[in-house]
Amino acid sequence: MNIAAKPHLDLSIRRIFNATPQRLFRAWTEASELVKWFGPEGVVTENAKTDLRVGGAYSLTMRIPTGDVVVHHGVYREIIANEKLVFTWVLDGQHCEGSADENCETIVTIFFNERDGATELVVIHDFLPTQKARDNHEFGWNGCLESLQGILNQEA
Repeated sequence: MNIAAKPHLDLSIRRIFNATPQRLFRAWTEASELVKWFGPEGVVTENAKTDLRVGGAYSLTMRIPTGDVVVHHGVYREIIANEKLVFTWVLDGQHCEGSADENCETIVTIFFNERDGATELVVIHDFLPTQKARDNHEFGWNGCLESLQGILNQEA
């Protein structure tokens, strides 16, 4: 799979969580944690698999409000525990411009920045092929972060 060769759009979202970088890193990297929160409202992550090492694969099997099942998967490219996570992002069956009808591979970078006892989480999603793809991912990532906040609130 190739990253789209045409011009691309990026997306960046910042959010402060009243949690440690260690807690948030676990939420993003442990399968048992991901199934609790990953997905916007109405989406249920039914299965998650993680192989947390550079070159290791992950997958997220999610049921969306229509009842359809979608699978996101990719490979970890960079891991700095409790600080940074970089992985490829592919939605099975989703094609994008410039991909020669291959699944579209994009890149997600997560920063876990400690801020006075809290953590600033920064999600950067690069190589989105169209404005529609960017808008859809902005909705999805914001929804995921709302779900994560909900889980953290339950723990408090």
